[in-house]
Amino acid sequence: MVNFVVDSTFGITREYAQKHGIKVASLTLGLGEKEYVEGYREDWDAFYSDYSKGKLAAKSSQPSPEKFIDAINEAYADDPDGEVIIFTIGDRLSGTIGSANIAVASFPDRRIAAIDSHNGGVSSYMFLQEMIKARDGGASFDEIVELAIGIRDRISTRFIPASLTELARGGRVNKLLSRIGNLLNIKPVFEYRANELTVLSKCLGVKRAMQAAIETLPEFDRIAILYIYSDELVDQLKERLIKKFEMSDVDVEPMCPVAGAHIGIGTVGIVTLASEKKSE
Repeated sequence: MVNFVVDSTFGITREYAQKHGIKVASLTLGLGEKEYVEGYREDWDAFYSDYSKGKLAAKSSQPSPEKFIDAINEAYADDPDGEVIIFTIGDRLSGTIGSANIAVASFPDRRIAAIDSHNGGVSSYMFLQEMIKARDGGASFDEIVELAIGIRDRISTRFIPASLTELARGGRVNKLLSRIGNLLNIKPVFEYRANELTVLSKCLGVKRAMQAAIETLPEFDRIAILYIYSDELVDQLKERLIKKFEMSDVDVEPMCPVAGAHIGIGTVGIVTLASEKKSE
């Protein structure tokens, strides 16, 4: 059987991990003198509760190779003759794939692959769901690896940060422009796709930004809404999507604390898996 190992930014629950036989290597976050293990969704409240008070900047650290080695060994303990594929957050966001590759090299006699998902947070979760669907449908190790490489850049995230402060702190937005944008309520629509972060548009106010994000969506096979800790804007965005695409409902998924630390609480966005014929 093909077993999966992911890092904690994929944002799965313990129940989901157990049901699908997934092992998790966790990132950590620092807030002042305190350290938080990102872990599973059930573990996020402690960090977000403290971070939402807004007094301290947060820092994140990628898993060590030893954490991936431990996760691989756990997979083999459950399935001694199995194969292992590790999926990680995109390397433009974190160096986690480097730790995964070091771990893979520690098992020269085993069939293991480490693959950069080119995604992060809810988009990585959507990517993982597609991999599980393929595996459970009978796909082989090689077929899953091929599918992963083929599908990862069809998944994209459009997001609207509540503030530009965290993005400026991480060097992804100019600090002066961040202050001006926050002051004037200018809301950029960012896209993260194919491991690249770009600005699609800049709008005055969040409602116009939502509309701009929706208008630039590709033809898609799957769609979900993301939010970071506060879901205040989710209903507005859901209503717009349901009306635009005549859907009965839209999945809503929370973003992991690592995303929260680097993008900011209150962010809302849309994740899509583009239809294959429209993915170029």
